[in-house]
Amino acid sequence: MQTVFTNALIDEDLPCEWQERTSDIPFSPAMNTMLLAAWLVLCAIGFGVILLAGNPIAGAVVIAVPTLLGMVIKPTFALCVLMLVLPTGAGVGFQGAFSLDRGIGLALAASFFFNVLLTRPGLHVRHKALWFAAGMSVWIGLSSLTQPQLVKEMGRAFTHFQLLVLVFVVYWILETNHENAFRWALRSYVIGMVGSIVLAIKSGQAIRAVQETRDVRYAATLGRAIDANMLSALIAIAFLSAIYLFARDRSLLWRMVYAVALLFLPLMMLRTGSRGGLVALAFTLLSPLLFVRQILSRPALAALMLIVIIVASASAGALIQQKGLDSSVLHRLTDVGRAKDALEFRMIPIRNALDTVLVWPLGAGYWSWFERSGSPIWPHNDFFFSLGVYGFPGAILFTTLVILTMATVRRTPLTVEKLYARAVWTFLLVMGLNIKQVSAKYYWVFLAFVLAAERIAWWYAQSREDEAEEIEAGEVSEEEELQELGSALD
Repeated sequence: MQTVFTNALIDEDLPCEWQERTSDIPFSPAMNTMLLAAWLVLCAIGFGVILLAGNPIAGAVVIAVPTLLGMVIKPTFALCVLMLVLPTGAGVGFQGAFSLDRGIGLALAASFFFNVLLTRPGLHVRHKALWFAAGMSVWIGLSSLTQPQLVKEMGRAFTHFQLLVLVFVVYWILETNHENAFRWALRSYVIGMVGSIVLAIKSGQAIRAVQETRDVRYAATLGRAIDANMLSALIAIAFLSAIYLFARDRSLLWRMVYAVALLFLPLMMLRTGSRGGLVALAFTLLSPLLFVRQILSRPALAALMLIVIIVASASAGALIQQKGLDSSVLHRLTDVGRAKDALEFRMIPIRNALDTVLVWPLGAGYWSWFERSGSPIWPHNDFFFSLGVYGFPGAILFTTLVILTMATVRRTPLTVEKLYARAVWTFLLVMGLNIKQVSAKYYWVFLAFVLAAERIAWWYAQSREDEAEEIEAGEVSEEEELQELGSALD
């Protein structure tokens, strides 16, 4: 009777389950491989229609329909597609009205809605940092209602709301699937970062971007030029992700891919000429020295980090020796006087933020900032940007978000995931001292990765404890057998 009652509860999809449901609809490995192969074939056909037949609309439909279907069935696949195109920004588009970035975002939101209807996975938002991120988005919407340029401010508030939805969807995918979702998403990001830069160089887009960019710096992936500091941040996070994957992944083939990324990405960091990005990455790589006890407990990871630093420094030195950097970029990186001038120029909007918030304590507004502060640029600092543009409430919400995220990283058990989350968050914090990135998509996407790393770290830590207990139990049983054998011989 009890068995029949339990089975009835399970059939009705009530909370009594034998195992946790995932948002990915489960298939056999063979079926997953067949679906992936079919999707690749359809994508090849779609690109053939675009390039050979000259019909971009039909080709886009051929690619988009199976991609959306796959994103509904497998949210992990949806996250991989998002991470694959994340390095391109909004530069790849069609007639200026549609961009690949926007299309993937809409597809991700639609697949999230349909997948929730199909799988109904249980999800509890365990991190208070996400609620403060939501509070920050709500405050941006409320503060925009009092600004003079209401239409533009509401558009900016809606953009930030989209970023909030994005971070929740990414967090939902990572929390409702196994640890492989975390690994596959970072694999896709590393491949997308390297592939985008290589395609840009081969297609000549880098040359066109150089003409559009101040200081003759490399500042484009695909499509139109983007800010060099933003590109530097994207490259640095891909570099940190490649280190994590190299340490966690046991596949020799994938490790070869990561090794290529570890050699290639530091060179691109130099070519961007971003002083803030290089300083933030250097501080991030050296920050483990602040945790001596953790280094001593994980000597293999410490050795890997030392090797990575040596190899990256050697590749950067070889690039400089071979004169692979433009003279303007090299002068930018080595001229101390120019760096001081740039620092002084960026201190002006920070001082303006302090003066402005005293006059408009609820925020000067995103678009009204220039008129009210008299500054030609936004503050190149996440905290002072939140303070000047969104007022004291915005600064308090942002600071609380940072503190709660740091607390999450701190309580994460010491695994490779903890080291990765701490490295990414350290880089974002240090980079945030130099540029305004709190309104950038990559900032919120990797915030979700930092928070989700805690669950995966606990899973690996528990598995390690279980293995240790099994080994200890095996040793105890062997000792008992020897004792029994000795008793029998006596």
